[in-house]
Amino acid sequence: MNPRQVGITVDFDDAAAKFWEQVLGHARRPSAPGSPYVTIERGDDSPDGPPFVTFQTVPEPKAAKARLHLDLFVDQAQQLVDEVLAAGASLVSRVEAGEWTTRVLQDPAGNEFCVIGPD
Repeated sequence: MNPRQVGITVDFDDAAAKFWEQVLGHARRPSAPGSPYVTIERGDDSPDGPPFVTFQTVPEPKAAKARLHLDLFVDQAQQLVDEVLAAGASLVSRVEAGEWTTRVLQDPAGNEFCVIGPD
C-alpha cells in the first residue's frame, strides 16, 4: 500500500516558518493553540513544488548538517537569492556546474537549502 501523500517536516523556530511562508509564497494553515506544528501550503492546485511543508518546534538548536534539505529550482537565481538573503537567509557556498549553479543557503533556524539555476 502506497501513502496517499508525502509531507516534509522541518525542525524550526517561528522565524524560520515565517521565512518559508514568504519565500515559497505559501499560507499558514490554522493550528491548535500551543501546537508544536506550523504547516504552510500552496493556495492553488499547481502540480509544481511541495503542496505543503510542516515545521515542528524543537527545544534544541540545530547542531549538525541536515541529511535532508529543500532544493528550489529557478530560471533566474539571483533575484530569489537576493530576496531570501533580505528575508534572513545566509549564503553558505556556491558551486558552478555548467549552466546550473547551486547556491547553498541557510534559513534563520540554520536549515540548509539550495537555490539552483542560472544567474
